[in-house]
Amino acid sequence: MIDMKQQTLIPGLTVTEAMYETAAAGLATYAPELPALTWETFTDPAGWALVPHEETGLPYKAELTVREHPAGTLRRVNVWYGPDRRGGARPQPHSHPWPFEARILTGGYAEDRYALADDQVNATLGVIHASGATNDIPRDLYHEVVDVEPGTLTLMVATARGVRGGWGYLCVDSGTVTPALAPTPGFLAALRDLNPHRPA
Repeated sequence: MIDMKQQTLIPGLTVTEAMYETAAAGLATYAPELPALTWETFTDPAGWALVPHEETGLPYKAELTVREHPAGTLRRVNVWYGPDRRGGARPQPHSHPWPFEARILTGGYAEDRYALADDQVNATLGVIHASGATNDIPRDLYHEVVDVEPGTLTLMVATARGVRGGWGYLCVDSGTVTPALAPTPGFLAALRDLNPHRPA
């Protein structure tokens, strides 16, 4: 089926009617407390951000924040372009400031998951999350998305209040947790370059 409606919102992000319908249906199902997603909201560039990879500066996903998270109500649509491997070929799993469910609306991805127990790192590698699945991400989980199917669209639904900045990285060799530092100047420059439509 050919999309009859598509729109390039910012360089590097083109959305289609099929993507909109999938996102709207996902929000209606998994975040029914929100107003229905409209095409106007979905295609408003101000709601979207391209997220750069730390090393290359190229986007690995686009995010549409439908609701922000201070009250534990973060709702975010993600369009995935590639893996989220922040250490390159070497594992550098990260945690998140809030627990959430990732609803896989289309496509899918593979994830490496790491947990700490009795000062030991327990790894579960290559976990597949296919279309229709739910990936539960508790606060104490460290993970990396290591492979992404083309056309992957997910919905992040926070399940409890978070702590802004309350996340970090796990060293899989030592079990040491390093709190996340402020974004590097290179990351911030790439973020600005990819998102000229957003305030500096």
